[in-house]
Amino acid sequence: MKFIKVSLSCLFLFSFIVNQCFAQENNEGDKNTNNKEKEMHLFWGGSLWLGLGSYTYVDVNAVFGLQITERFNLGLSGKYQYYNDKRSIAGNFETSVYGGSVFSQIAIIKDFRNLVKVKGHSGIIAHIEYEFLNTEYNYIYFNDPDLNYDRYWLHNILIGGGYFQQIGKGSKSYIILLWNVNETSNNPYTYPQLRIGFSIAI
Repeated sequence: MKFIKVSLSCLFLFSFIVNQCFAQENNEGDKNTNNKEKEMHLFWGGSLWLGLGSYTYVDVNAVFGLQITERFNLGLSGKYQYYNDKRSIAGNFETSVYGGSVFSQIAIIKDFRNLVKVKGHSGIIAHIEYEFLNTEYNYIYFNDPDLNYDRYWLHNILIGGGYFQQIGKGSKSYIILLWNVNETSNNPYTYPQLRIGFSIAI
């Protein structure tokens, strides 16, 4: 519990610092900018991965958040993963992973058109996230016999960044690369982790 509190504190501290860094820029920006562009708004989105066959893989990631400024947002996500591997030496292996996260994003470059002559609205984002996932021992060692280990929680602190592309009014797609600064020996994932998804303004 202490670790969770520290992780969340780090996340909100990062969010506060980043917001303050860009506050002055926003205040000194173009006063004629349309007020609607500066209003806070909610957004939703996520990603879906699906693989079928001797190895079945389903990954659903739902995202919901608040765009606070043109550059800065906070959000929550829920995750569910399903695995069914018929290639396992120990027989058919089946498991689920579930959990969620809280995250913050900041647009380091909010529009490449301000720097170079390019078509479309795109930029670079920085991302920090506290993720908690419930998994089981055999997810890591699925070729071993069932040792009846209990399920357990992973607590990951993910930091990285990536690229976003505006695909319509209030909608965008993104691709980000994340590293885990709290990686442990019982973590079944490999890093860096690539994520591709979308978000739509509400």
